[in-house]
Amino acid sequence: MNSRPALAIISNSCPPYRLHLHRRIAAELTELQLFTLFTHQDPHWEFKSAPEIGPVMFGGGESVLQQAKPSGLVREWKKAGRIIRWLQANNARAVVAAGYNDLGRLRIIWWCFRNKLPCLMVADSNIRGDEATGLRAWAKRQLVNRVIRKCDALLVCGRLGKEYFLKYGADPKQIFYSPYEPDYSMVRNITDSQRDAAVSKFRLNPNRRKLVYTGRLVGVKRVDLLIDAFSKIAGRIPDWDLLIVGDGPLRKDLESRVPENLAARIIWTGFLDDQPLVSALYRASDVLVLPSDNEPWAVVINEAVTAGMAIVASDVVGAAAELVRDRVNGRIFRRGDLDHLTECLLDVTDPTHTDAYKAASATVLSDWQRDGDPVNGLRNALRYVGAI
Repeated sequence: MNSRPALAIISNSCPPYRLHLHRRIAAELTELQLFTLFTHQDPHWEFKSAPEIGPVMFGGGESVLQQAKPSGLVREWKKAGRIIRWLQANNARAVVAAGYNDLGRLRIIWWCFRNKLPCLMVADSNIRGDEATGLRAWAKRQLVNRVIRKCDALLVCGRLGKEYFLKYGADPKQIFYSPYEPDYSMVRNITDSQRDAAVSKFRLNPNRRKLVYTGRLVGVKRVDLLIDAFSKIAGRIPDWDLLIVGDGPLRKDLESRVPENLAARIIWTGFLDDQPLVSALYRASDVLVLPSDNEPWAVVINEAVTAGMAIVASDVVGAAAELVRDRVNGRIFRRGDLDHLTECLLDVTDPTHTDAYKAASATVLSDWQRDGDPVNGLRNALRYVGAI
């Protein structure tokens, strides 16, 4: 039996970026033995066996809507009880709770507080996505403030996350940067042959420049805004195409939004559960565009700058606040502003700007990796709460 104390990270599911981060924690945070306690399963991501992260499964594939039903609330409460018994049986030294948006997670946070077990909460909440008003805003303030007071430390993704928790009463000393990140080495190590294979798979023209959107095709992502902006300027940037990577309920509506004369210049890949393939498409492209109306973090920004792309993102995207320097490696536009997005797209596609913006992404990423390393942030937080 391993003699190291246990670090339990309680998480909903395991998308690729979380698996990579937990592998790093297991390898680098050697003072503790990592256990990853999964409470749900995300149907979009099949969990790959990874014994090194200490996976312990506590849940099935319940959706958020199912959790909100009375039967779901009871199930989450009971599940939290099983997790608490696991924490007791395995002598956990510290708990990291991912978020506070279900009843079970709140029960665990309150139990840790009562039993003086250090509890760190990790969340990608973002001040620019905090739009509650009226009674809802009052209720949210009561809840978030109480949660903060029950947690010993807060792990945030960046400065917009820090501003969010400061607004709700957090002590600046208890906030540490521990952002989501992709497997940077995998993105960097994409070979020319992988890039060429991706280009061939989707019948892309390697001699044309490419704008790329990656994500779900849902309203909040504002792919409609991107299509409208591209349609406005397509005649002025004849050497550029738009690649849309992802799928969702709005795909048919979005496809019907494309003018007939531009159909050949907008390519749809569908959902890709193959991170190396997505990274190869980044390497074959030039500019990532993320026009979301609400985006707490967005690991796709990290991936794109690693691949040497320029970025255009709305001003609500958490990762853009750290990884996009306006007019240095891309542009930031006002959320929902079609004219401003159009202006920014014309700027990054200007032949005198594109390659300079792309080249600058390496420096921006290097600075962020130095200041926002997630394992260093977690280690510092664990020291702060006395767990190591």
